[in-house]
Amino acid sequence: MDTTTNVLSILFNFYLLYLIKFYSTFGVKLYQYLLTADAFLDLCLAIATFLAQPIPLTGNGYFVYMSNGFFADRSATIDSLLIIIFCFFMHTNILWIPIQFVYRYRLLCKEKVGSAYANVSIITVSLLYSIISLAIIMDFFRVTDLQAEGQHVLELNQWPAEAAKRKFLVVHQVTNWRTILCIAHWTFTCTASIFIVIWCEKRIAHEIGQPTHSATRKMHKEFHRALLAMAICPLFTTSFPVFYFCITIALQLCPGQISVLMAIVLTSITVFNPLTTIICFRCYRQVTARLLCCDLGCMKKPEINPGFETTLVATT
Repeated sequence: MDTTTNVLSILFNFYLLYLIKFYSTFGVKLYQYLLTADAFLDLCLAIATFLAQPIPLTGNGYFVYMSNGFFADRSATIDSLLIIIFCFFMHTNILWIPIQFVYRYRLLCKEKVGSAYANVSIITVSLLYSIISLAIIMDFFRVTDLQAEGQHVLELNQWPAEAAKRKFLVVHQVTNWRTILCIAHWTFTCTASIFIVIWCEKRIAHEIGQPTHSATRKMHKEFHRALLAMAICPLFTTSFPVFYFCITIALQLCPGQISVLMAIVLTSITVFNPLTTIICFRCYRQVTARLLCCDLGCMKKPEINPGFETTLVATT
């Protein structure tokens, strides 16, 4: 299931990058840049998930994170590095969602917000927060010496065969300060992202309805609808497992196979985003429909017009 989902997500994101590159019809270049960055981050997360295939487990007062990918148990460094890369791209995807809404808010309300200074501020704050996040992730998701305790947690979660052969596990006590710091950091990121998205969405929706934007209202509404769809799925699908594990770790519960289900949910995020983008934009739907109908010989790059009424022109 994990491998199939990851392969599909990689293919879908490559296809979305192809559509954005050759069939984009946005009059505003920032929209194309945002979609490209979103697809690229999803692709990186899909590749990292495909290589690492991480599985988080809790029980008996311990938190265990293990890699179940192709390079599992090759070495402690490889296992730890794959998990760190996966967690970093997962965190970056969560962080990227509110950044998109902030830029959208600035684009529509730029007369109310500073331009150059605001751009530099957003980039600076995002980079600093990403560096801090990477430091926390690298410190927490490393192979520890508590391998016996980790194997016992695997047995509690009905993984006896894995417990017998696992050599390298990320294991931390629930009461360890690293665990508390990592949980607090992820919880803050998810919570802040949700509040920022809600705050910006209310103001963007109000601004789109103003008469001053009537000429490009359809373009703004279509992109905003797609942006909301792309935000709701990864943000809330990611936040739910994070909050869930925070509760189970804090209360020292043993969720059993539900942890495996949460890991599968995390890997499915990169499938929903490209599909949502393709479905929401009419131009991408038309290109996809023609590809599915094997009508490759009559496709031409869609023309751009200011009203965003784009159509595919067929050549005979």
